[in-house]
Amino acid sequence: MRLFGGGSAQRAEAEAYVEQAMPRLVGLAYAMTGHKADAEDLVQDTLALVVTTWSRVREAQNVDAYVRRMMVNRLSSVKRRKAATEVVSHEAVTADWSVAAAPSPAGGLAEREAVLGLIRRLPDRQRAVIALRYYEDLPDREVAAALGCSEQAVRSAAHAALNNLRQLVPETDGEEAQR
Repeated sequence: MRLFGGGSAQRAEAEAYVEQAMPRLVGLAYAMTGHKADAEDLVQDTLALVVTTWSRVREAQNVDAYVRRMMVNRLSSVKRRKAATEVVSHEAVTADWSVAAAPSPAGGLAEREAVLGLIRRLPDRQRAVIALRYYEDLPDREVAAALGCSEQAVRSAAHAALNNLRQLVPETDGEEAQR
């Protein structure tokens, strides 16, 4: 994949990073956005910014952490812009969102989609914490760095997110799922 004209070492380095990081970043973006197209757009926008600012990005102590932070910031920025211009239909406001689809015991894909559907219902900060902590398997210190907050704030957001998810899980056989 050729991103730049010319053949400088810095350009080759940026291209190599983009090729290596893209699949992993798409997965993380999907966990954060819940939609494939939004995830691809987020990664594309982030990597375009990475490429154009590569001289600064490559100087970071941890390039992957720096790029994750860029992606989280980009997502927040896009959501703010979208919220300022989005018009919500009457059908969307009055739709019954109280019951999530129960996962099918026969298919892992159905369960994954059900879990992602529940995660999409979390507030942005909680969804980002869940994605970085459980999808990227990052320690609280790195999640805090990516989100620009304290480790305690990460633990608090994770706790709140897990409580919210427990409340959203449909009841099975009269008992609420406890995980």
